Amino acid sequence: MYYFVPLKAVAIAVGTAIIATRLPGILKPQAYRDWLRKFPRAVVPGIVFLSIALIWCLIIVNGAREDGMAVPKNFVYLFLIGVYVGLIALKFDFLAVRGLSILLLMIAKVVVDSANQLETPWRLVMTVIAYIWAILGMWFTVSPYRMRDMIEWSIASDSRLRTLSAVGCVFGLFLIGLGLFVY
Repeated sequence: MYYFVPLKAVAIAVGTAIIATRLPGILKPQAYRDWLRKFPRAVVPGIVFLSIALIWCLIIVNGAREDGMAVPKNFVYLFLIGVYVGLIALKFDFLAVRGLSILLLMIAKVVVDSANQLETPWRLVMTVIAYIWAILGMWFTVSPYRMRDMIEWSIASDSRLRTLSAVGCVFGLFLIGLGLFVY
């Protein structure tokens, strides 16, 4: 089963999410720095991200046609739940990074599918973002410590953190503008 999400809604949602996650870096850089420093090894966000990914996968499998699958759906459900439990039990380190990586991969597919519905060249902005997310999702899944290293670099000073956060907010506004006026 295929669910179409208009690119307008995707761009506005992504832009809003980018602004919401970057604005604290401008307003309260010290608190944001402390939160970012703890994020890669945080357990609760990791479990939340993995739970969202599990529910999303279960919905996808539930909507899939049985004749197109190599194994019965029940085995797929058990496999997904086993992966979920295994990640939480065995890969407890960098759980938030791994969970976010899985969500980045899943969201990237939605963005690419939505962008492919339009003929405007501006759709390539969202397509490029989706491919960057897919690459980062795979990279951070394999080596999650890289996200920690990137975070440490970005929070090294107040000026760097505020500059990167401001650039993120401007880019989020750009995506919202694309969603409102172009798509």
